[in-house]
Amino acid sequence: MPALPDVIVIGAMKCATSAVHAYLDAHPDVAMSRPKELNFFNGPETAPHDPGTWWRHGQWHRGCTWYADQFDPDVAVRGEASPAYTAPRSTEVPARMARVVPDVRLVYLVRDPLERALSQWAHHRRDGTEPRPVAQALLDPASEYVARSRYHERLEPFLPWFDRRQVLVVVTERLASRYRAEVARLFGHVGVDPARGEPGPGRPVHVGGGPVPTTTRLREAFREQVGDDVARLRGLLGDDLPEWDR
Repeated sequence: MPALPDVIVIGAMKCATSAVHAYLDAHPDVAMSRPKELNFFNGPETAPHDPGTWWRHGQWHRGCTWYADQFDPDVAVRGEASPAYTAPRSTEVPARMARVVPDVRLVYLVRDPLERALSQWAHHRRDGTEPRPVAQALLDPASEYVARSRYHERLEPFLPWFDRRQVLVVVTERLASRYRAEVARLFGHVGVDPARGEPGPGRPVHVGGGPVPTTTRLREAFREQVGDDVARLRGLLGDDLPEWDR
């Protein structure tokens, strides 16, 4: 059988997916892909003309043999982390994933919705793709800043395809405040012994850049855009997510 992944971190962008990729890879029974983001399950059926754009637009056209070749066949658990799998435009991903790896364990990270969006804005400012001031960008209904922070909306398309027990939702703030317990829960979810893989006490959670100055008006306006989705997420998880009310 091909060495397909046992665990996939599906997002969300700017919620410490790189840290979780590293935590999993540090366990002796886990090998995560290199590079981190394979972006296999999204993208067109046929190859775009420029290979330089394949990673950005998705690599589904490469086929499952190419995908399997990205993983170590000699470890107990293999994985990858591609936040693009829960991008609003990636509607094709859940069905493809269920067809290729129906038993995979999924990990989805969530963070205070506004803080996630601010981090994404800062990321795009650094790479030169976002010229607009923060308030204009975050409240633009045509942008993905709000959409990617609507976590229940992003996760919901996966739920008809995967048993709820296959999906672990990790709150990024808890990786910082109760690191050991959250990493142990992560290891347990992917099926490896937590006692064998502690990456080290207090390992920092990097979510990109420093704080972005905001106004009360922006915070209130943004929270109005995601409030209904946060309520649905709380109901799905049976968790009040008190970290986001501070």
